Amino acid sequence: MKLIGRDNILQTTVYPRVKEKRGLVITGQRGMGKSAILKWAYEKYDGPKCMISAREPYGQILRNIGKELKVDGVSRHRVHDVEKEIIKTGNNVGLFIDDAEAATPRLIMFLKAVAGRWQLYLSGNEPFRDDLKPMLWGKTKVDVEAVPREERVKLAEEVIKETGSLVPAQDIAQQCRGNPGRAWGIARGEAHTRDEETVRTEEINIAPLFLLGISGFVILRYIGIGMGEKDIYLIGGIGMGVATVVRYMVMRGARRE
Repeated sequence: MKLIGRDNILQTTVYPRVKEKRGLVITGQRGMGKSAILKWAYEKYDGPKCMISAREPYGQILRNIGKELKVDGVSRHRVHDVEKEIIKTGNNVGLFIDDAEAATPRLIMFLKAVAGRWQLYLSGNEPFRDDLKPMLWGKTKVDVEAVPREERVKLAEEVIKETGSLVPAQDIAQQCRGNPGRAWGIARGEAHTRDEETVRTEEINIAPLFLLGISGFVILRYIGIGMGEKDIYLIGGIGMGVATVVRYMVMRGARRE
C-alpha cells in the first residue's frame, strides 16, 4: 500500500539514513503506520538485511535471521549454535526490528553483540525497556504523527481501493483523524472506542479555557462582595449557563476535527 502523507518523513529523514547505513528509531501512537515505514526502509536498504518482529520467540527470530543471511545449518543446529554463527556474520547487515517495545532481555543481549557491526532500524511504541535504551543512543528518532488533513481523503481512497469498502471516503477521512490504522479499521467496519479516538496533535488545548474559568470565578467573587444572596445565586446561574454553552462549542469543534 502507498504511504499516503509520509513523503516528507520518507525522503528527508528515513531514506538518507538508510542510504548512508545509519540506524534510526521510528516511534508514534498505535496505528500510525510505523511498521509500514519500517518495511519501506527495509526494501530500500542496499546490502545484506533481515526484518524481524520482537514479538516472535527468540529461537524463531534467530532462525529467520539465519535464513535471510544464508547461515548454514539454521534448521538443524541448536539456538545457541545458530546465535554464534549469526554473530560471526559480516559487517553492515541491516537489521530491521518491528515491535521493539516487546524485545526480551535475551534478544537485547543479541542486539548488543551485533550493534557495533550491524545497522539497527527499530520501530515501536514507547516507552522501551531500560536495557534497550542504550541501543538507541545516537540514532535519529522519527516520531510519526497523524496524516495531514489535506492528505486524509487520499488515504481514505487508497484504503477503499485496497479493501473494496463501501464506506464513503469523506467519512473515513473525518473519523480516522489521520490515523492510517484506524482508517483501515473503519473501512472494514470495525468499531472503535472513545479512547481510540484521541489522536496526538489532534487534541484540543483546554488550558486557555481553564485560565478563563479561573479569571471568571475571581471576577464573580469580587462582584459578589456586598451583594445579597439572591444576586449571587443569579450571577452563579448565568456563569453556569455560559460554561455550558462553551462546553457545547468545544465538544462540537472536537467532533468536526
